Amino acid sequence: MARAAATAGGTGGSGGAGAAPGGPARVVLLDNRDSFVYNLVDQFASLGADIEVYRNHVSPERVLAALEPTSAELAAGKHPVLCLSPGPGHPRTSGCLMDLVEAGLGRAIPMLGICLGFQAMVEACGGTIAPVGPVHGRSDRVEVTAQGRADAALAVLDGAPLDVARYHSLGTRALPEDLICLARTTGGTGEGGAGIVMAARHRSAPAVGLQFHPESILTPQGPALLRALTADLAAARAARPGGPPPHSPAPSPRTTKETAR
Repeated sequence: MARAAATAGGTGGSGGAGAAPGGPARVVLLDNRDSFVYNLVDQFASLGADIEVYRNHVSPERVLAALEPTSAELAAGKHPVLCLSPGPGHPRTSGCLMDLVEAGLGRAIPMLGICLGFQAMVEACGGTIAPVGPVHGRSDRVEVTAQGRADAALAVLDGAPLDVARYHSLGTRALPEDLICLARTTGGTGEGGAGIVMAARHRSAPAVGLQFHPESILTPQGPALLRALTADLAAARAARPGGPPPHSPAPSPRTTKETAR
C-alpha cells in the first residue's frame, strides 16, 4: 500500500524498501511549503506510489541520499523520482530547492518540477523567471507544441486538448537552450496571457517541468499525466548510463547516505 512517511524534516521519508518491482515509482517529494503539497501526495498515493516528503529547509544531501535506488529498484530498472512541489516566492529564495535541482540535473536524477519546481529548473538551466501577471485559480486551454505531441509522457492526451489549472504570478516565455517547450499558453495578450511556457523537458537529463498544477481538479487529465510522467521518468535513467548528461551543471560531491528517520 502507498504511504507518505514521516521524517525529522517535518514530513519526510521512511528509508523503506521502495516500490515493488513492476509497481509504480517511489516518489521523493520536496515540500516548498505550499497548500497544494498534500493534494500532490494524495494523487501519487492514488497511483500506488510510495511517497517520502522532505521540507525545503533540510540539506540537499539528505534528500539526495533518499533518492539512492534500492536493490529492488535497480533490478526493476526503475529509479526514484524527485518531485519538486509548488510553493510561494521565487525559486532562489526557497531553501535548498536550487541546490537540489542543480545537483539532480548533474547526477541525472529523474525529476518532475511543478510550478515553483519548474521555475527552479528554468533558473538552474540558465533561464530567467520573472513576473508574468497574477493568475490564480484559473483554468486555461494550452497549446501542446509539436515536440509535446511527440513526447512519450504527453502521449496520454492522444491529441485531445489540454486544460490546466494555473496558480502563479511568475513564469517565463523564453526557455534556455537545455529545455524544450512542450506546451504554452495561447489566450490573451495581457497579464498571464499568450506565450507563457506551461511544460518543458530537459534535452538530456531525465527532467520535466510543469508550470500548471496537475493535482488540481481544474486539470482534468492531471492524474493520467502524473502517472505517465512518473513512469517515464522512473525508467529514463536506465537509458542514460555513464554519469552526468551533457549541458548540465557539474555534479556535487556525493555524501554518505543518512537515515531519513
